[in-house]
Amino acid sequence: MSPATVAVGKEIRTACTTCKKSQPHVITAISEKRIDTVQCKVCGKSHRYRLPTTTAASKRRRQEAAEVIPPEVIWKKLMAATTTKKTIPYSFDKQYQVNDLISHETFGLGVVTKLPTADKARVAFKERELLLICNR
Repeated sequence: MSPATVAVGKEIRTACTTCKKSQPHVITAISEKRIDTVQCKVCGKSHRYRLPTTTAASKRRRQEAAEVIPPEVIWKKLMAATTTKKTIPYSFDKQYQVNDLISHETFGLGVVTKLPTADKARVAFKERELLLICNR
């Protein structure tokens, strides 16, 4: 939008901080020919105007977010880093510790990575990471 067309009440398309999408907005405040605040025409919320991001920067952020480490790579690293080589058969009633090796009937060999609660264990298997019930 060129400086000549910037005026209170004019419509502009920008990212809404509430909707998390590019939406039509109405300019509600300007200072020195610069947009200060806008109001979303979809949700009605007012917020500071943000300059649109460049296409190259947006693509780079999407690519960085898409670069996810495969579960098998994580599993191999955890298996190599485990100090104990003794495997424990998985059962609901057993209590596990972080870095324990678990042998599961369906998913195979896994490593306990976290204990989010007293009765749950996050276990990394070759195919994926799962949240398993334990200590019941």
